[in-house]
Amino acid sequence: MALYWPAFEFTYTLDMAHLLPYLAAVEGNKAASSSFVLPPPWRERACSGESMVPLCDASAQEVRNRQIQLRKLELLNNNANRAQAWVRQRFIPGSAPISLDDVLAMHRIVAEEAGIRYDNVGVLRKDGKKVVVGDAGIGYHVGAPAVNLPRLMDDYIQFISSASLTSMPAPIHALVAHFFLATIHPFEDGSGRVSRLVSAGILFRRGYNGHGFYALSSHFYENQERYYRIVFKQQQEPCPDLTEFIAFGLEGLALELRGISSFIKVKLNRVVYRESLVASRKQRRARRRQAPL
Repeated sequence: MALYWPAFEFTYTLDMAHLLPYLAAVEGNKAASSSFVLPPPWRERACSGESMVPLCDASAQEVRNRQIQLRKLELLNNNANRAQAWVRQRFIPGSAPISLDDVLAMHRIVAEEAGIRYDNVGVLRKDGKKVVVGDAGIGYHVGAPAVNLPRLMDDYIQFISSASLTSMPAPIHALVAHFFLATIHPFEDGSGRVSRLVSAGILFRRGYNGHGFYALSSHFYENQERYYRIVFKQQQEPCPDLTEFIAFGLEGLALELRGISSFIKVKLNRVVYRESLVASRKQRRARRRQAPL
């Protein structure tokens, strides 16, 4: 059923007991989220096709979908540097909360990176918006009427900075903000990408450096149809139960942070091994110099 936008409210429910194991998995790898290390395998895995259907076993449509997905992932990774740099600079811990001007600036960045050329870059759309959800045509989501967007976006900015939401764990805060912006769909094109940048801004501001941006974005892209189905189902409800969507996002964040932790451990072990070899060689040279002729 379509949302009744004149009476729309930023209400939702969560089963926190169900989410606790996911939060524990993220918390268990929290050190990786504060590291500035961005391992190459983390980026490369997103473009490798790992976890997708093998080509030899895939239908022609699955192959095409995989190729499209890989191109999107490649575009994400190639273009993420500027967006991430902007978010990192703007949303340092202790900085001002996200404003509407920030959201509009994000839209200008993603439009430029995607090569989008139209008159409404960086401004709220001027007409209604019906969105086809998913490559398989999962359904149609009707965004908020354009006439309601100024009020809704003002309410949205207040909502994502409210005490009730900012008191939540940072990943939940970021994912709830993502869901509601994607539901409003304030731009003609790029609302999904802006939703991911908003999530990144919240994670940066709350101490997750750049890893939240890559983790959530790559996870959503790699599991695109699953993402669309979960989001679309709840977008039709006036008071959505976001438990499944939050669990889905936390799952991706935990997997990526676990990968970061493993990478850091491997790098540290290599450094320790290399340093021990250097120390051993120095000791052998020193002994040779001291040995009597």
